Amino acid sequence: MKKVIITGAGGFIGNRLTDELAEENMVYSIVYSEQEKQYLPKSSNIIPIVGDLNDWKIIASQIDSDIDTLYHLAWGGISSVAYKDINIQKDNIDMSLSCAALAKAVDCRRFVFAGTNQEYLMAKTNVDGTIVRASVYGVCKLCARELCHVLLKDSMEFVATAFTNVFGVGDRSKRTANFFIHKLLMGQSLDLIEGDDAYDWTYIDDAVKGLIAVGEKGKNGKQYYIGSRVPLKFKEILTRVRDIICPTAELNFGKYNDNTYTDYSKFDLDALYNDTGFECRTDFREAVLKTAEWVKTMNWEVQ
Repeated sequence: MKKVIITGAGGFIGNRLTDELAEENMVYSIVYSEQEKQYLPKSSNIIPIVGDLNDWKIIASQIDSDIDTLYHLAWGGISSVAYKDINIQKDNIDMSLSCAALAKAVDCRRFVFAGTNQEYLMAKTNVDGTIVRASVYGVCKLCARELCHVLLKDSMEFVATAFTNVFGVGDRSKRTANFFIHKLLMGQSLDLIEGDDAYDWTYIDDAVKGLIAVGEKGKNGKQYYIGSRVPLKFKEILTRVRDIICPTAELNFGKYNDNTYTDYSKFDLDALYNDTGFECRTDFREAVLKTAEWVKTMNWEVQ
């Protein structure tokens, strides 16, 4: 039985990854609080550890050495306000460096860093139209990824992933996908950006299986995009979601101005399949309907 570590195990993706890996592996699931711990799946193969990753020596003392893979998903402040807060995001960089130290301390063989499409979120400046990175959250993710790679390059294999808008059953947040689906379930119209740039929604099942594929078969030093090999436009995705949930709802594209876009040319969208044999296959309609049933159970009275 292999031994793995998952940071951020109390989060949406981390929780599902814990559940999936615990079927055949011993999983050290690191969560930040006792409240997060209560959401962990119940299994004799799961060892919960409550603690702050910056106290990595204390956490390391609770983990056996000779770890096969560490999946680093922990990251605070991904809401619409906090992800723009440079102080919060800089703290995440420090936490990631502590996670790298933890990986070394427990003789880890492979480090998997969970990145984001926002590492390549771009926009024109108002000064002279120069194209620059546009996301504080994304730049800090990129910085943390590169720093961890530098620190670990001589100690273990390092691979990374990138996601765009993971959604599905189990997401307790009220971020984009859940919010849009909730509004459509209520029969309400949506005021949206123009939506002509490439975008993606990745169902949680595919996100987790993709992570595992990267952890097991990804090539050292590479970053893998986990999502559609042919991303659609934001407008096309939201129209499909609308047609599935409430075909009569109005989608008011262009209501808000947004000059940012993900530069998907930075990703080799076929690399995940070519290197690991995995590609996202969940039926989109089925995924949206499952998520809609989940969203109905959430408390939307408290925003």
